[in-house]
Amino acid sequence: MSFERPYEGVKVVDLSQGIAGPYCAMLLAQHGADVVKVEPLQGDWARVLGTPISDHTEFSFIGSLGKRSLAIDLKSAEAPAIIDALVADADIFLEGFRPGVIDRLGFGHERLMAMNPGLIYASISGFGQNGPLRDKPAMDPVLQAFTGFMLDNAGNDAVPHRSNTIVVDMATALFGFQAVAPALHAKRDAPGGGGRYLDVSLMRAAANLSGIRIMMASHRDLQSAGAPPSGIHRTAEGWLQLGIVKDVDFHTVCDLLGMEDLKADDRLLGLEGRREHAELLWQRFSPIFLTKSAVYWRDMFTDAGLQNEILQEFHQFLEHPQVAATELFSYLELAGLEKPWAIANPPGIPKIEADTPTGTSPVTGQHTDEVLGQLGYDGVAIADLRERGVVTTWSG
Repeated sequence: MSFERPYEGVKVVDLSQGIAGPYCAMLLAQHGADVVKVEPLQGDWARVLGTPISDHTEFSFIGSLGKRSLAIDLKSAEAPAIIDALVADADIFLEGFRPGVIDRLGFGHERLMAMNPGLIYASISGFGQNGPLRDKPAMDPVLQAFTGFMLDNAGNDAVPHRSNTIVVDMATALFGFQAVAPALHAKRDAPGGGGRYLDVSLMRAAANLSGIRIMMASHRDLQSAGAPPSGIHRTAEGWLQLGIVKDVDFHTVCDLLGMEDLKADDRLLGLEGRREHAELLWQRFSPIFLTKSAVYWRDMFTDAGLQNEILQEFHQFLEHPQVAATELFSYLELAGLEKPWAIANPPGIPKIEADTPTGTSPVTGQHTDEVLGQLGYDGVAIADLRERGVVTTWSG
């Protein structure tokens, strides 16, 4: 174990698919855990979310980084013995089926935790393991809709908007990783094994992600988070985000733009005052921002110590000197790609390097023979399993 790989020696069996569970398990792998990705013979369905290239999409590539892939038919008669052998000395088990499915497959938490009392078993689902919606299939957009996020994310046209960034899936992965970490810590000295069952849902993650907005809605009418001139401004060239909270910053903007009358207007003191007079402020500020480019305003406001930034496209962000200076991204090649994929490096771990275990994303069944061999299966037995369609081995 080291500070760079604190989970070295931790064994993880990952039956999840998509992105929430796999990204959670990927973070465990990046921290040093040995993660065996157990996927169907045709592969994790994330491998076809988009345009597959060399058995990968962006979803499956990042969700599988640092793992080993075992492709197996979980409904086969041989699967229970194989999965049980993996779980016998595992520390963590992740699954992402709809509630009840994993039990029907024979790998429910009660049986596996009885077999391995130290097992941390995490179930990742849309709505959780209980309640009237437990059986409803749900991916990120469904939970953005259900939890109020989409209606709260309406634009000036009052049309609700889905976030293209899969905020609920990613939040679920992060909260799942956060839930596993203290469970691992607690089990070190726990009598009787210290296993724990974790019910991790997209609904719970989404609620925590929007926690402050939901707190507001629980006791009063929702208001916008800020007040003009805070917000997104169209300029002569491009868009600018400006953040003004304190009165002193509002007065600074007024000084810079020659609006002495607004600076002297006591009605505009405090966020509430500016929110009450939002229409007046938009009418005054919007025409001025249209006279100069976003770059001009950014430079002016940055020099004045005000929070602001140009709205950038992703490729502009990738090319920014700040990104390069912080080594925010690693660039990993994949056969068939014209350019390498930009992979964001998570905080707190070494930079992901190409052609290393943590910088490699397996194709379906790439490590089937290796994993089965470690479980005691010889070449003849593995070949027999492959011949009968129980497992798939990547052949290059």
